[in-house]
Amino acid sequence: MADGIDFAGNKIATDEVTVGSETMHAQRQKLIHGVDGTNSGDVAHSNPLPVSAQLAADFMTASGTALTPKFAVINLTATGTLVAAVTGKKIRVLSVFMTIEVVTGDETYTFKDGAAGTAISGAIGDTAMTVLATVPPIPCSMPFCPVGLFETTAATLLELSLAGTTPNAQGFLTYVEV
Repeated sequence: MADGIDFAGNKIATDEVTVGSETMHAQRQKLIHGVDGTNSGDVAHSNPLPVSAQLAADFMTASGTALTPKFAVINLTATGTLVAAVTGKKIRVLSVFMTIEVVTGDETYTFKDGAAGTAISGAIGDTAMTVLATVPPIPCSMPFCPVGLFETTAATLLELSLAGTTPNAQGFLTYVEV
């Protein structure tokens, strides 16, 4: 079978396709746009289909499930829980901003899966850092990543482990429960 069929003396554009064991014609159609009763022209590279896209700031989706972004404050001078465990859910971190102290140069900051759990981020900070007499807090930014920067296992809290002489972390993070 060839593409196209004759119908009432006119040729209709089709595409020959096979469905199961049967060969048939699927009608080809040309897309036009415009308000009801008007033709604003064929959709083409020079006349694109008008589309309005909007950023949804109140939810995102994962596998078709709506997820509500949540926020947590970081205000620690010792290891502590940032987000409590949620039954059956992982905590997926989407972005982080915090300032860290490196007063003595031995301070490190590590996100962990559970209390005293497994590291899910590298150690932030530098144990080999040369420390000046006055070191201001150092900003640490992990920009928004829609697929997540890191996540806990299901039903496990998110911890920020602080190590060293005078650790201090201040900031916030954005996360979803998946």
